[in-house]
Amino acid sequence: MKKHFSFIAGLFLVMFTSLYCFAASPAEEISKHPELSGKLENGVRVIEVKASRYKFEPDPIVVGLGEKVRLIVTSADVAHGLAIQELNVKLSIPAGKTEHIEFIADKQGEFQAYCSVYCGPGHGHMQASFIVK
Repeated sequence: MKKHFSFIAGLFLVMFTSLYCFAASPAEEISKHPELSGKLENGVRVIEVKASRYKFEPDPIVVGLGEKVRLIVTSADVAHGLAIQELNVKLSIPAGKTEHIEFIADKQGEFQAYCSVYCGPGHGHMQASFIVK
C-alpha cells in the first residue's frame, strides 16, 4: 500500500511540475513561438507595416536577432510616426504616404513600437510589439 501511495504521489508531483513549467499566458506564448514577419530579400528582412488610427499592422512584428530589417511603413489616414526606442528607430510618415527605414536588430527581446507623431485622441494607445528573437 505504501508503495502505491508513493508512486501516485510522485506521479502527481511530476504532472503538477510539468503543468507549472509549461503553462504560459497567451501573450507569453506569442512571444516564444511567433513566425517571422515579412520576407527575406537579399539578406534583408522586409516588412510592410500599415499605420492607421490607432494601430500598426502587423502586430506583433517579429524579426531574428542580428537581421538587417527594412520597415516599409504606409500611413492609411493622417500623419503617423513609428519609433522603437531601444533600437534607435524613429520614422515620420506623412498622411497617405509611404516611408522606410533600415536597421540591424541587434538587441534580443520584446520592445514597444509606438506612434511618435500626434495622430488624434487615441495617439497615446497606438503601439505594437516588436519582437527580436
